[in-house]
Amino acid sequence: MNRGMFSFELLDKYAPEVVIKRMLEQIEEATGGYVIGKIEKYDGPVFSYTKNNISFSFQTALKPMEIDIQDDLGEQDKEDNRYEVFLTVKNLEHYRYRMMFVDYRTISYPVTIVMSEALAVEYSSKRNAIFRVESMKELENMLDIIINSKTMISLIQSLINESLRQEAVLERQ
Repeated sequence: MNRGMFSFELLDKYAPEVVIKRMLEQIEEATGGYVIGKIEKYDGPVFSYTKNNISFSFQTALKPMEIDIQDDLGEQDKEDNRYEVFLTVKNLEHYRYRMMFVDYRTISYPVTIVMSEALAVEYSSKRNAIFRVESMKELENMLDIIINSKTMISLIQSLINESLRQEAVLERQ
């Protein structure tokens, strides 16, 4: 091993949440502030899961539990960077359209994106909503496709229309 084997040029200059925040600013600008894209910390699950009804008995407590030593090898990481990405709408105080979840540990890339199914189809033509994004550039490209997709444009127009309707109601009062 020698120094020549590695690159010391930082290609992925920004963490995923910074890249996403910058891309979302386009929505607010393009809609005149009627629709706003936001990214905020999130502490819930980002993948589908099964809830178990936990019942504890003395017999289950005495069963031996197998421990896999592989769990103690490799990356040891306690930091979670988890965000939700969503749209809000002027004049619709409680409305929120959740676009995706963003999940990564201490190391920014690769980042896991769990997208709404409609946006996943627009992005990849597949219903698989989980994506592993390897770089900042790949994340920017993904967001560009999503933000400019037919589904997103149609949704944003509907949100603008509803916001305008609400604004008209408020003006009449």
